[in-house]
Formats: sequence, C-alpha cells, structure tokens
Amino acid sequence: LTLTSAQQAFSAPADPMEGYQTTNIPTENVRSIWNSMETKLKGKDCYKRAHIWSYELFKFRNIYSTKLFVHYTDKWNKELDQMGGKFDGPFGWIAKKRFKVDGISKRTRNMVRSNITWDYHVATMIESDGQELALDRYLDLPYDAAYPYTESEAWNLTNRVSTSLEWIEALTVRGELLWKARRSLLLKELKKAKDYEEVSEIRRKMKSLGMDKKSIDIKCERVESIAEVDLQHSTAWCFTTLAPMYYYNELDLRNLAYGNTGYRYNQAPPLSVHTEENYQSGRDFVQTEFDPEEVENAQGERLKNKDE
Repeated sequence: LTLTSAQQAFSAPADPMEGYQTTNIPTENVRSIWNSMETKLKGKDCYKRAHIWSYELFKFRNIYSTKLFVHYTDKWNKELDQMGGKFDGPFGWIAKKRFKVDGISKRTRNMVRSNITWDYHVATMIESDGQELALDRYLDLPYDAAYPYTESEAWNLTNRVSTSLEWIEALTVRGELLWKARRSLLLKELKKAKDYEEVSEIRRKMKSLGMDKKSIDIKCERVESIAEVDLQHSTAWCFTTLAPMYYYNELDLRNLAYGNTGYRYNQAPPLSVHTEENYQSGRDFVQTEFDPEEVENAQGERLKNKDE
C-alpha cells in the first residue's frame, strides 16, 4: 500500500480473499439459486440481506460465495448525496424537500428530494463458469443503462442476475444523476454570483468535480482492502472490494485491516491507524466461518409473519 509523499509506506493490510476458494456454479443452476433466495425482507439493511443469502447458500447448497462491496466515499456523500453540504445540518431537510433546479427531469428532482446517503452497499456474489455474478435479489436497478444512456434507460429498473460489472455500473447511475443535479445547482449559483471572486470559486468547484463537462461516467476501482478506500475518501467517488461470505459489514473489514484500535469502525479511522503494527494485528481477525451472532443479527431483516 503506497501512501502520499508526506506519509510513510507500510506493509499492506490483509487481503480478505487470501486463500479463499469459491464454488464454481454451472450456468444451468444459476436460475434455481436465484429463485431460491429470500425476498420477504424489510429492505432496511443491505448487509443483513447479503448475509442471509450467503449463509443459506452455504447451509442448504454448500456454496462458498463472496460478498461484493461498493464503498461510497466522503466525496460522494458530501458532493452528491448532500449536494455540497446544502442538505447538511439541522435544517438541511428543508432545502432537500424544496430542491428545484433547471436542467434535470422531474424524476431526478424527486430522487434528489428522497435520496438517502449510503456509506456502502453489498450483495452476495457467486462464480459461474469463471464469471462473477452479483445476486442482489432485493434491489431494482437500471441494468440496461450503459453510458451514455437516455433518461428512460436510467429509470428502467429491473431485478435480475447480473455480472459484477453490470451491478456496479447500475449502482453508479444514481451518482451520475445526482452529479447532474449538483452541476445544475452550481450553474444556478453561478448565475446569481455577484462578484469575480465568487464566480471564480464556483468555477473552480465545478472543474474539480469534472463539471466543466455535461455528463460523467463514474467508475469504482476495485481494491483489495478497505484500508485503501479509507486513504482516498476525498479523492475518488467510490471503490469496490471483495470478501469471503463470512464477512458481515464494513466493521468486519476494518477489523481485518487494522485490528482492535479502539476507533469506531462505522467510519474511516484517522491516518494514524495506518501502521504496520495495526496491519499485522488485523490478521488476528481473519474469518474462516460464520459468526453465530452475526447470523442471528441478520435475521432482523426478515419480515415477520402476521401470526408471529
């Protein structure tokens, strides 16, 4: 892992996939697996859904699957989800509810108004004849919106087996629509700017976000460890990582990366945590089986029957 010139370079944190072997699924069995996956779920926590699916594939079919994580950075959350901080703070919900700019469709505007900030998303993934297949059984996504896509393609939401690349690209459409809305907001502010300094500042911001162009094709680089994500929260939009089926959420991934440092791992820890000693300590958190407490906790995502 290489840090910036102002930082030291340390040995890399553990690769979650080191030594892990997935089950190769014949193509003709994929549809049966998809149809067997639980769908009576609350739709609240993606990591619980993925854990239910992965655990049941292992328990009932002896399938060793993986988890595919998409990590949204602070840059994504601030500049896109929060519209550059416009929706932050105690009264941000008012600005969000009243959001309206020219240059975007009504559907995109309504999406901005109801958008929820995601730190990450995760789904179960299997290997079939050498191909990675994402099994996001719950979420409807615009799988056919290949960049550059039309507005109708962006809102043509379906739910199906997809390749890992299709799944990731479909997830970035939300960010690309938010990016377009953010660009329109900055253009609106540019028109209202009263002096040269304010105009220059808005133009600098637009250029830094690639908004000197009219559209963007967001890519999420795949990296081995969440530690690489944590070092680049301000410079990239998103990343993806791969982990064995046993890993529950980002907390587990950060335990593996840094060990027990006392920091809350629901957010990126400070740079001081990136030491060779902590990277080595993280290897004490390699998971080679399902944690019963995590399996039980995941069940909270299930919808209860009326008679329960």
